[in-house]
Amino acid sequence: MNWTLPFLAVSAMLSLVRLFVGPTLWDRVISLQLVSVQVVLAMCLHAVEHGRPFYLDVAAVYAVLSFAETIAYARLRGQSRPETSP
Repeated sequence: MNWTLPFLAVSAMLSLVRLFVGPTLWDRVISLQLVSVQVVLAMCLHAVEHGRPFYLDVAAVYAVLSFAETIAYARLRGQSRPETSP
């Protein structure tokens, strides 16, 4: 598992580039979700390497909150569109 964390760090940096440079808002939302997944994966790898199962609980809570954030943003963005009245 020695090569996984550097690979994950490089992948997260590339995702952060897309987050800051992304041409559209939805590209940025997807890259933020990807960075969140990479952080969860790093927490899980750290928990397995060091034998600390508490980090798995923290990673699970972070994953659920990240998913809820994305869904809430998508619903908020969908409701902000003007509706046509009959």
